[in-house]
Amino acid sequence: MQSTTSNKTAIGGKFGHVAFCFLPLATFVFFALGLYCRGFWLLSPALFMMVMIPVLDLVTGWQDNARFEAGEFNRAELFLLRWNPRLYAIFYMVLMIYLARHITQFSIAEGLMLIASTSLLGGIGFGAAHELLHAKEKLDQFLQRIMTVFLFYPHYKLIHIRSHHVHTSTDYDENTAWYNETIYSYIARTIPGSAVRCWQMEARQLAKGKGPVAAVFKNKMTWYAVGQFAFLGVIYLLGGPWGFLFYVAHLAGSHVVLESVNYIQHYGLLRDKNEGEYEKPGPEHSWDTYHFFSSYVTFRVGHHSYHHLAVKPYYLLVSEPEAPKLPVGYFWAIPMIYLPPWWRSAINPRLKAAGVEIKPA
Repeated sequence: MQSTTSNKTAIGGKFGHVAFCFLPLATFVFFALGLYCRGFWLLSPALFMMVMIPVLDLVTGWQDNARFEAGEFNRAELFLLRWNPRLYAIFYMVLMIYLARHITQFSIAEGLMLIASTSLLGGIGFGAAHELLHAKEKLDQFLQRIMTVFLFYPHYKLIHIRSHHVHTSTDYDENTAWYNETIYSYIARTIPGSAVRCWQMEARQLAKGKGPVAAVFKNKMTWYAVGQFAFLGVIYLLGGPWGFLFYVAHLAGSHVVLESVNYIQHYGLLRDKNEGEYEKPGPEHSWDTYHFFSSYVTFRVGHHSYHHLAVKPYYLLVSEPEAPKLPVGYFWAIPMIYLPPWWRSAINPRLKAAGVEIKPA
C-alpha cells in the first residue's frame, strides 16, 4: 500500500530514500582514496564525516522526514536495504585486519590520521551492528556476533536489548545520561557499569537452581572476556606490536564515539514515576535529530525516539513530532559535549522548556 506522505517528505521519493540509505558505505570510498594517495588524504574519511556532512546539512537545510512502510519496497529494494549494514560490517572488518597487518608501512603521522578516521568508522560500525542485532535473520545475528567482537563490545546486544530498551530514561539504565552530567563522568560510569550490569543479569538468571559455580562459568560475560582477549591475541599475531597498538587505539576512539552518541540520545530525559512505577517510554524520552546527511550516514540513528517505540529497521524509522530536537546533527553535537558549558547552554534550555523531570549529576 502506498504511503500518503512518502512523496511529500522523502527527498527524491522512494528511490532517493533507498539510495541515501547507502551513504554509510561512501566512507569506504574515501578510505580507498586515502590509502591510494596517502599522506593527509588519510584524513579524508574523517573530514567527510566531521566537516563535509555537517556543511551539507547546513547548506541544503534538508530534513530526513522519509516515511515508508515495509510493503512499499519490492524484493530487490529490501534485499539491498538489508545488505547495507551487512556490507558495512564486512568492509569494516576486512579493512581493520588489513590495516593491523600493514600499519608499519605508514609513518607515525599517517598512523595517527588513520586512528582518527578508523575511530569514526568504528563509531558508525556500532550503528551497523545495532541494525544487525535487532534483525532476526541468522546471517545478521552471525555477523553482529563477529562485528561486536571486532568492536570489543561482545555484550552490546545483551546490554542494549535486555537493559537499555527495558530501562531507558530511568535510574536503572547505565546508558542514560543525567542532567548536567558531563560526558567525562558519563563515560567513566557507563563503560564499566554496562559490563557489570550484563554480568549481574546473566548471573541472576543462571543462579536460579544452578548454584554460584554456574553463575560464573556459564556466564556469557566470562566467555565474552575470554574471547575478546583471544581475539586481541590474534590481532597481535597478525600485526605485531604496532598493529596491536593501532587496533587498540582505534577501539578506544570508536568507543568514545559510541558513548558520545549514547550520552546525547537521552541526556537529562527521565520518565516520571507514579506509585513507584515508571511511566511507559514515549517520544519525549529521546533526543531526535533529522539533519539529512548526518541522518543517512549513521543509519538514521537520529530517529531514536521511534526506534524505542517501534524497533523497526533503519529504513522504516519516521520522525516524531513530540520528541525533543537537537539543534544540530550528531557530527557537530559530539564536539559540543566535550565542552560541557557549551553543551549545557545549547541543550539545557530546550530540556527545561520540555518540562521533563531532571536528575542532577
